[in-house]
Amino acid sequence: ATGATGATGATGATGETGATGATGGGAVIPFSSGDPLAVTTLAGGLVGLPGLIGFGSSAQALTVLGATIDLSGQTNYAFSMPRDGVITSLAAYLSATAALALLAPLTYTVQLYSSPSPDDVFSPVPGAVVDITITGPIAVGDTFNGIATGLSIPVTGQTRLLLVVSATGGGLVAGGTVAGYVSAGLGIE
Repeated sequence: ATGATGATGATGATGETGATGATGGGAVIPFSSGDPLAVTTLAGGLVGLPGLIGFGSSAQALTVLGATIDLSGQTNYAFSMPRDGVITSLAAYLSATAALALLAPLTYTVQLYSSPSPDDVFSPVPGAVVDITITGPIAVGDTFNGIATGLSIPVTGQTRLLLVVSATGGGLVAGGTVAGYVSAGLGIE
């Protein structure tokens, strides 16, 4: 017959601390236009009306793109940083929903804007930009993408961030419209 189980022995000494694990990749902030978003160029290929992208929603801006964007009294497409961080990358994707015949290359720009105050006035974040060059005619269903990596852009807690898309070039005498679904991902450590 088997006897009764004996008392549990004392806990042994704690082992050595293991090696530190690899640093995590940080957070990814997703952006999506939701519905197709239209951005315009003006005559001569100048930048026209940009698009503002949030989390599954977007809108064409009410004024031509300038040095700053003022969202006072408009829909809020920005988010607030909950802590200090460092922007490390920005990836962007466009899926065309309308055709456009180009006479010259067109640059589709996806740019991060910030409001460190924070308020409703945003300025471009230097370096946090993806320029996608489109060299031929755009057909419905065409896709374009680009990425900016190796960034090291500090951003402070409570800074508001806004993703803005615009277009220049294209060689269109009377201007034009680039329309499509837009998505992007922002890497922040």
